[in-house]
Amino acid sequence: MIDKPFDPWASGTPAYRAALIAGMACSLLGILALVFAAVADSTLFRTVGIVLIGIGILSHVTGIGLRKRQALHIIRERKSQG
Repeated sequence: MIDKPFDPWASGTPAYRAALIAGMACSLLGILALVFAAVADSTLFRTVGIVLIGIGILSHVTGIGLRKRQALHIIRERKSQG
C-alpha cells in the first residue's frame, strides 16, 4: 500500500496553525529584540527578547500537543474503520 506524503500543515487544525504562526512570530520578534539589545546595550529589550523567545517556545510546544492529539484521533478512527 503506497500512500501519498502526509502534509501536517494542510491537515492541521486552525488551532495548530495559529500556535505555530504565533510561535514563529514571537521567536522572530524575540531574536530581533535581543539583537537590538546587544547593539544598544538595553536591559529592557534584553528582557523583552528573552520573554518573547520563551513565549515562542511555549507556543511551539502547545502546537506539538495539539498535533499529537489530532494524530491520535486519526489513528483511532482508522483502527475502528479497518
